[in-house]
Amino acid sequence: MKIINAILLSCLLTVITSGQAATLPEQPHISVSGAAKIAVKPDTVRIQFQSIALENDADNAKQVVDLQVQQVLSQLQKNGFDQALLTRADVQLRPEYEYIEKKRTQVGIKATRNLSYQLDDVEKINKFLQILVKNDISNIGQINYALKDPLQWQIKARDLAVQDSINKAEGLAKSYHASLGNVYSVNYHNNNAQPILMRAMESDQIAPSYQNNQIEINERVEAVFLLNP
Repeated sequence: MKIINAILLSCLLTVITSGQAATLPEQPHISVSGAAKIAVKPDTVRIQFQSIALENDADNAKQVVDLQVQQVLSQLQKNGFDQALLTRADVQLRPEYEYIEKKRTQVGIKATRNLSYQLDDVEKINKFLQILVKNDISNIGQINYALKDPLQWQIKARDLAVQDSINKAEGLAKSYHASLGNVYSVNYHNNNAQPILMRAMESDQIAPSYQNNQIEINERVEAVFLLNP
């Protein structure tokens, strides 16, 4: 059995070695990795929040939520925010219960409306949050910072990573008294995920403020260059 296992392992190693050799040129070459990281200030932010009301019946609860949303819209318009950027979900109604003297008792109807706002000027985030607090919006959820056009920054980072690989290859070739030839192959894994920074606001935060950080974009390439003796 040990002999059979040894033969199978030997065959496996031979196959792997042959596969690896097929990806590299037979003539002298050099393999390098290039990396780059750039930090970009976010230029858009989405704020998620809720309007919540607890009343004796569904109609009153819905009216309170609707009125609160209208007040928010009015304040946004008054302060120069575009109302069209506010996304509103349907009002959700459900009975609210509490245990009174160990007995589950309905105490009212809770109305909840999920809202979100796409803010294209991140410098106004604190002003926007203050408007929410002044209109009794205490349930502020995630604050998602992002880039309007992340692709342009990924391309810039990728170009820097490519240049880094060239610089490394040229330096190594010079150290070995050779000159760098043409590129033989490039291995690049693109990360399509948009970088996002997010933070959840505390429900009891009276005067919210937020200082956004920078978004880091990392790119990496692997390249094989031919060498001229």
